[in-house]
Amino acid sequence: MRQLSQIPPIEKLLNLPEIASYHTILSRTIVAEIVKNQVNHYRNELVQTHQSVDFEVLLQQILVSLAYHNQIRIQPIINATGIVVHTNLGRSPLPKAIWQEVGDIVCNYSNLELNLLNGKRGNRMGMLSQVLKAYFGGEANIIVNNNAAALHLILKTFAQGKEVIVSRGEQIQIGGGFRIPDILADSGAILRDVGTTNITTIDDYLEAINDNTAIVLIVHQSNYYIEGFSQQVDIKQLAARLPEHIMLVVDQGSGNHLSAIPSELSVNNYLKIGPDLICFSGDKILGGPQSGIILGQKDKIEKLAKHPMMRVLRPGKETYAILEKILIHRLNHDGKADNPVESLINQPIAWHLARAKQLAEIAPDKLLLNATKFMIGGGSTPRAQFDTWAISLNSRLSANALIERLRKHNPPIIGVIQNDQVQLYPVTLSDEELLIVKDCLITLTAETDF
Repeated sequence: MRQLSQIPPIEKLLNLPEIASYHTILSRTIVAEIVKNQVNHYRNELVQTHQSVDFEVLLQQILVSLAYHNQIRIQPIINATGIVVHTNLGRSPLPKAIWQEVGDIVCNYSNLELNLLNGKRGNRMGMLSQVLKAYFGGEANIIVNNNAAALHLILKTFAQGKEVIVSRGEQIQIGGGFRIPDILADSGAILRDVGTTNITTIDDYLEAINDNTAIVLIVHQSNYYIEGFSQQVDIKQLAARLPEHIMLVVDQGSGNHLSAIPSELSVNNYLKIGPDLICFSGDKILGGPQSGIILGQKDKIEKLAKHPMMRVLRPGKETYAILEKILIHRLNHDGKADNPVESLINQPIAWHLARAKQLAEIAPDKLLLNATKFMIGGGSTPRAQFDTWAISLNSRLSANALIERLRKHNPPIIGVIQNDQVQLYPVTLSDEELLIVKDCLITLTAETDF
C-alpha cells in the first residue's frame, strides 16, 4: 500500500489551522491522540477497501471527532427551558459576585482547618455552622458533598444493622437510578416498609416499631406526587407519638425554605416539628453550591461528625467558602446573593411578558408569544408552577432539527419541544443571555430555510 505514505505526518496535521484551533480548547496532547486514532482508523479503511488516499475525507473525520470531544467537555450553556433548577444543566447558578468574593479564599491558602486564635487544628465548619444556624435554625449542623451522602451518613451512623421504617409511598427513585431502598441497603440499614403507595397512617408507623427499630424516615417525594384517593401522615402528630428512643429523620430534599412555595413543607416548618435530623440539598432551591446540609440535635450532629465516613463525604474548601458567603449576604438582605427561585417567583407577570416580547419582535410571524408556566425543577415541588411567557419558534424546520441547531450555537442554547414546536423561556435567562439568544434568533429567522 504505497499510497498510505501520502497520508500527512501527525505533526503536520496538528499544525493545520482547522485542527490547531482545538489545542487551547482540548489540549494539544488530547488533540494529538484524536488525530492519531483517526489516522489509524483511516489507514485500516484503506487497507480493507483498497481505495486511494483522499486527504479531505481524512480531515473531515478528524474534525468530526474533535467537534464531538468539544461538545462533551464541560462548558457554559444558556438555559431557556423554563426550569430554574435544572439538574442536567448544573442546578442553581451561583451569583458571579459571590464567586469573585471567594476567589481569594479558594485560590490561596486559607484557615480551613486552622484555629487562628490559638494556632492549633481547627474545625472545617468554622463560622459556617453559626451562619447555617442563624439562617435556618436548629441546634447544630454539618455539611457533606450532596444530599445522598447526607442520608447515607445518617443511616450508616444510626441504623447500621437496624430497621428503618419508610412509607411505601416514599420509596422513591430519582434521576440516575438513585433509589431509597438501595441506599438503605448500602448503608447496612434494614428497610421496613409500611402503608401502601397512596395511603400511610400514623398507626402504620407505630405498629411496625420493634426492638430493632432505629429510625422513622420521612422522604421528600422529589419529582412526583400522588393525587386522588391518598393520605399522608401529619408529621407533627407522628413526632409526638413516636417512642423517645426512635429517631425521626426527614430527608427534605429540595432545601425549600420559601413561604412562596406552599406545596411542600419547608425546612423551617420541619424544624418547628422537631425531628432529630433533617437533610436537604444546598444546590436546589437554596441556590448554593452542591452540598448536603444536615440540621438537628447537637448530640446527633456530633456523632455524625465523628463517624469515619465523614472524612470520605466531606466537601472541599470551595463549598464551605461559597455557602458561607451566600448565606451571610442573605442574612444581610443586601441583594448581592438573592435566591434565584425566590426572585423569579416574585417577578410580576409584566416583567415576564416584556422579556418575551424582546424576542418576539424580531420576527412576529416566526416567533410567537405563548402564555405558559415555568417550574422550579431539580426534583423539587413538582406541583409548583408559575405564570410566565415563552416564545414558540414557527419554522419550516422540524422541531428536532431546530433544537439541534440551537444546541450547536456558541454558547449552546437549550430549549424544549412542546406540541411539536421549539419553546424558549426567557424567564431562565440572565439579561446578558437574553441578548445572546436575541442575536441568535435574528440570524436564524433571517435564513431562507427557517
